[in-house]
Amino acid sequence: MKTTFSEKQLEVLSELGLSKIQATLYLTSLRHGILSVLELSKITKINRQQIYAEAEKLVDLGIYELTRKQGRKYIPANPAKLVKVGKKKIDETEEILIKLSAILPEFEALSKPKKNKVVVKYFEGLPKIKEAYEEELEASKNTEVLSLAGSIDNIFEFFPESYWDKWNKKFIKHDSRSRMLVHNSDIARKTAEDDKQYKRETRWLQDFPLKVNIDVFNNTVLVVSFHDEIAIWIESHMLAQSYRIMFNTLWEVAKPFKQ
Repeated sequence: MKTTFSEKQLEVLSELGLSKIQATLYLTSLRHGILSVLELSKITKINRQQIYAEAEKLVDLGIYELTRKQGRKYIPANPAKLVKVGKKKIDETEEILIKLSAILPEFEALSKPKKNKVVVKYFEGLPKIKEAYEEELEASKNTEVLSLAGSIDNIFEFFPESYWDKWNKKFIKHDSRSRMLVHNSDIARKTAEDDKQYKRETRWLQDFPLKVNIDVFNNTVLVVSFHDEIAIWIESHMLAQSYRIMFNTLWEVAKPFKQ
């Protein structure tokens, strides 16, 4: 396929949903005007059968129009029409999301684990750990998260404070709240200063430098080892209940930071 168009031009049309061949055909028609399949093939070096199939799709999208005054030829739509095509895609996507939201409870009911069934998921690598925390945001809506955070200093070595600021802003938008147990340090004390903003309460233990982070919410326990670059997501009522007991026992002897 012969093309002399910039990558930026082709990329924008690709993001609109056009294939590379479709984008090339449209841009070629803009440059040369009304063209037949044969003329498009000579200019672009694309097989005529491919051109016919892709051109018809552009007609359906409203990006091409047809004329038969001089045989079957294609007229490129005004570039402003591309904006309308983009808006139409947005409208269609919104309709799909509305339908999906309506039926989502049915899907969730299908996916609920049976009583006493334990679900375990593994996330390997730091990017995957971020995916686990994104899942936690969704799964912990309208509830309390108990976090055995341990060494905040250690956590910030892997995911900086800026990451957690963004994460916590998303967290509170879901009407969620948290309690956090940390090892006593200057960084932990500074982090606790944002408790009110993030609907969080932090208490410290003197000798609590955990190298893993454990979050408990609903029937889920999320265990994260940043050093090992692995997160383990466990859905178990019994396990979550046991970790809650352990957390609340430690919470009673932990101390709040002085404000």
